[in-house]
Amino acid sequence: MKRACMKPPSCCVVVEIEQGAFLGYRRAVLLDEIRSQGSLSQAAKSAEIHHDHALHLLTEMNGSFHTPLVHFHENSLETDSARLTEAGEEMVRSYWSNFATVWTSIAAERCKHY
Repeated sequence: MKRACMKPPSCCVVVEIEQGAFLGYRRAVLLDEIRSQGSLSQAAKSAEIHHDHALHLLTEMNGSFHTPLVHFHENSLETDSARLTEAGEEMVRSYWSNFATVWTSIAAERCKHY
């Protein structure tokens, strides 16, 4: 598929995982990139999210979920290094196992129109 087709549609599909804690496509992609790259700036770049906004999203997720999803090595303002916690690993795995087929279908449908 064309890379442009893989971008999510301009809709907002989020899932309430825990009371008041939400996870959607862009957050899942960001977490997945943190897992792959171990770097906040590289993950934000790959996910096409501004660095400051990515940091805000991760901080918000860490505060919303019962257990933090991302561990920042030392002070997040001084280092770029980050990794998923066990809870973060499980969250990403669970999200994609439940929703990957949905996003693949949406992307395939978009490609028909571009």
